[in-house]
Amino acid sequence: MSINPEPEYRSLTPSVVQLRWRVPTEFPACPQSVSDDALEEYSSRLAFGTVFARNTYGTSLVVERQLTIDGLVVLTHFGEEAIKDWAVAHISIHAGSFYHRSESTFLSLQGAFKHFCELVGEQLGESIDDYC
Repeated sequence: MSINPEPEYRSLTPSVVQLRWRVPTEFPACPQSVSDDALEEYSSRLAFGTVFARNTYGTSLVVERQLTIDGLVVLTHFGEEAIKDWAVAHISIHAGSFYHRSESTFLSLQGAFKHFCELVGEQLGESIDDYC
């Protein structure tokens, strides 16, 4: 049974469940199992420029990450040219798995960073992505 009303999708990483992320994706830095400090461990593996996610369409690289009260938020940049070069993901733990939820993709770093800030409890001004 799903913990979320959103459909769950299979991941290429056994410890991961994907939400709003249909393409099976590998998360190379994700720990193999959940522990008491799993999100802290995961966060420590996500240094600037490391691979966050990889699938048949491309690779996303870590720009920023921050632990929050309810999970881990990650801002990424696609390694290949894409229409929307930036993305934000939220990771939480449920039922012994890491739930990776795609928050959205963005045209600009400003739009992605604004959403990242909102998820971590900070505010940033308007961006073009507010209108797209």
